[in-house]
Amino acid sequence: MIGWLRGLFGGGAKVGRLGPEEAHEKAKAGALILDVRTPLERKEAKIPGSLSIPLDRLAEEWEKLPRDKEIICQCRSGARSAQAAHFLAQKGFHVYNLVGGLEAWKRQKLPVK
Repeated sequence: MIGWLRGLFGGGAKVGRLGPEEAHEKAKAGALILDVRTPLERKEAKIPGSLSIPLDRLAEEWEKLPRDKEIICQCRSGARSAQAAHFLAQKGFHVYNLVGGLEAWKRQKLPVK
């Protein structure tokens, strides 16, 4: 019953939370930034070096992701990326959510293309 409740409320697999500066440092050290926004959103702005798998395709494409790297999930504000991070954590990835998403990243004046 406890396992069922954890699944219901998102417990179980651990997801870290990172602010923009921490995420930037981890990315410079080799972590992968996974952008789960739509292709249209990505055309407007993106984090250099990030990989795009929209949230609605993640269930079909997650196996393309490297298991030997930390993954930082990112969207516009942090809500969709939190969903992606929980999904990937349940698949056994070492994953973080970028709190505040691309909007927080840009407020910190970190690199954007």
